[in-house]
Amino acid sequence: MGNINNAVKNDELDELTAMLQSLDKPVTKAVKASDVEKIEDLLAGLDDDISKPVSMIADEVINEKSLGNMNEELEKLEIEGESVSVIAADPTNNEGSSQSNNTDSPPLLEASKDTLKLKSKGEKSNRTSPRSRFTLEDKDDSFYLSAGLNNDVFSKDFEKAPVKAKDKILNLLNWFNGGPEISIYTIIAMRHLIDAKTATSNSIKLALMSHPDKPYPLSTASTQAGQMMAVFPATGIATREGGNLTLNEESPIVKKFVAEYSIG
Repeated sequence: MGNINNAVKNDELDELTAMLQSLDKPVTKAVKASDVEKIEDLLAGLDDDISKPVSMIADEVINEKSLGNMNEELEKLEIEGESVSVIAADPTNNEGSSQSNNTDSPPLLEASKDTLKLKSKGEKSNRTSPRSRFTLEDKDDSFYLSAGLNNDVFSKDFEKAPVKAKDKILNLLNWFNGGPEISIYTIIAMRHLIDAKTATSNSIKLALMSHPDKPYPLSTASTQAGQMMAVFPATGIATREGGNLTLNEESPIVKKFVAEYSIG
């Protein structure tokens, strides 16, 4: 009995084993099949170049490089072609056209260059030409007589005057000769002298300090007043005795000043 039971158990085990083996094979196949499908899906999602053979990829790289070189050469040829066309279009490089145009007007380029040269020379001459400065070197006796002055007396007074006073004397004579206007200091001092008929250094100083448009400070007024005490006698505008000035109403300079500055 024991042997029979063992035989039955062994048979049952064999059947169970066979059943398990039969069940295991499809599962394994299914697992393998699913793995293959996943791999194929991944390959399909990758770039097409990866699936290409190495030889095809190498050929494409070589072709692209050669095309790039060809493009560069074509660009160079295009640039050279443009420069050649520009040179060909230039009439100065064509002997026939230059000969036929000999009787015509000169090229615009040459004309423009000549114009620029003339203009630059004119501008340079305008910049470099200094403004003529008024001097006494070219003045003769007729000039001094027209201003009511004696040449010898004026020359002595001019040499004794301070440097700043000399500048004012030259400016005053230049204005009398048709030059630019005189300084505001000279205008104020002359108006004071013409109104009062007499003047001193202090009175001229007060006239400058009390000027309604622009009162000048004490230092400026004192300096300008001291210069006027030398300017007016030298130019014949006034006579001086000590520290007092007396107006010379017959002076041509005074008369011109009265006419131009509406005095009187």
